[in-house]
Amino acid sequence: MAALEDSSLGRLLGALAAPVKTFRSIAERPTWGAALAALLIVTTAVGVLANQRIDKNDMRQMIQQRIEKSRGGQATPEQVDQAVAMGEKINSVTRWLIPVFAALVYLAIAGLFLAAFRFFGGSEIRYKTSFAVTLHGLLPGLVAALLTLPVILSREHLPLKQVQSGNLLASNLGAFAPDSLGTAARSLLSSLDFFSLWSLLLLIVGYRIAAKVSTATAATVVVVLWALYVAVKVGMAALFT
Repeated sequence: MAALEDSSLGRLLGALAAPVKTFRSIAERPTWGAALAALLIVTTAVGVLANQRIDKNDMRQMIQQRIEKSRGGQATPEQVDQAVAMGEKINSVTRWLIPVFAALVYLAIAGLFLAAFRFFGGSEIRYKTSFAVTLHGLLPGLVAALLTLPVILSREHLPLKQVQSGNLLASNLGAFAPDSLGTAARSLLSSLDFFSLWSLLLLIVGYRIAAKVSTATAATVVVVLWALYVAVKVGMAALFT
């Protein structure tokens, strides 16, 4: 198992199957290239394919509602057509920027964890190590994305709300919420996701080892930062409803 844990590709499996040994290896010799590439490739594939299959009628209806809400009156078919055409042009470019946005998010998350753990006594941890731990801790998201691909490919059209909420795999409580539930509440329930909770556990294990802190400290930092993320996510959902 040692050879598996010491290789960059082997750590992709090791972080999921043998996290304690793998994160000890990462703390001694941090590597992040394979994990970053795998996450970016699969995330981009899921994002682009799901985007291409969004139901056009759902998209048109959403755009019409936004126009009417912003202008306080009925939107003409011409206005909706123009907005739809503009949205498609923008979307054709921005969907290919998914890996750029994702990479920036990963870099930011690693920076936040680094600052938090240094504040709580993990003075020996370096940014490269934090980045490696973050990426390997987020690998359950890679599993979720791989499981989502067959779901996307099996459907000709995808409901817009389902794509936006991330409930294609039905791995969170939001997928089982009634349609009448508000956007903010649905966003909160969607955060209670099996793969997200798996990632939290891996991050706790990884940073306990890499930052050389107690399990309680690692759990507190990881859960608090995750809770702040959920709060912002729910707040944004409520604000733009």
